[in-house]
Amino acid sequence: MASFISVDDIREPTDFGDREFHGALVNVTNVCNLSCTHCFVFRADNPNRPKDKMDDATMLAQLERLRDKHHIRSMLFMGGEPMIRKDLVMRAMPLFESSSIVTNGTYGIPSVPGHLVTVSLDGPKHLNDPIRGEGVFDRVKKSVFERDPEDGTTVMLQMTLTRQNADGIEEFVEEVKDWPVSGIAFTFYVPYVDDASGLAWDDLRERDAVIDRVIAIKSKYPHRVKTNIGALELMKSDRCLEVTGEHGEHCGLRTGMLPLYMGEGGNFERTFCCYGNNVDCTRCGAYAVFNGAYHRRMGTTEDE
Repeated sequence: MASFISVDDIREPTDFGDREFHGALVNVTNVCNLSCTHCFVFRADNPNRPKDKMDDATMLAQLERLRDKHHIRSMLFMGGEPMIRKDLVMRAMPLFESSSIVTNGTYGIPSVPGHLVTVSLDGPKHLNDPIRGEGVFDRVKKSVFERDPEDGTTVMLQMTLTRQNADGIEEFVEEVKDWPVSGIAFTFYVPYVDDASGLAWDDLRERDAVIDRVIAIKSKYPHRVKTNIGALELMKSDRCLEVTGEHGEHCGLRTGMLPLYMGEGGNFERTFCCYGNNVDCTRCGAYAVFNGAYHRRMGTTEDE
């Protein structure tokens, strides 16, 4: 595993205790060129001020030290928009056994053979652009078609489903199913407590119908749509609390992942969960939460 840092005077990272974490995510920057309507990073109660920045040398050193202390094997690089600090991300990825990036795709799609790049799109153009910004769909499409599809990078398109764009599930898949990517994934909006955005389903029985449509499109395109039917079934209204608990007490993502957000003074802060603070666990839509629970119940790994 690569190690780039030999600087002794870098300040120590925030003390997160002595627990082991199989994975972590790092918010490498709070800056983003988009203002997506459902973005959880920029909620008022999350560490989100663009002025709070950690320099490259400090971040690389702290990630290495946190890796060693907590035995972190995998790291998810996110933002803001992580490709704003592409050089940093490219230097940090080899510090971990496996790395992945979540990007909006407007800065191009990085070539990281053997690793995962998740590109966010929230539906066909007429639904995506009101959420992510005028012209974004076409810019992302251009990035996808300009990349080398044989470079060994796993590239996934991911749609975050809300009440705002759920009508476009089938149209989105039909539009992108032949793009040069590894597959299409879905996750659901994670609301905050007393969320008044109108993006969440107040009655989860209404969301059940949307889950059934995702299951149907998965059944139609089983090799292109990567979302797991077993995980989606656990998200249904009659069983989702078994996975999350009312306050995250059952959530495997909370116990297994270390979320590193940029906080006050350019220091890492750990939020309540990977989706920030003040989340409404009773209406959680994070696919990773339910997929992890499904595989634990089945005794399989998430790669199977």
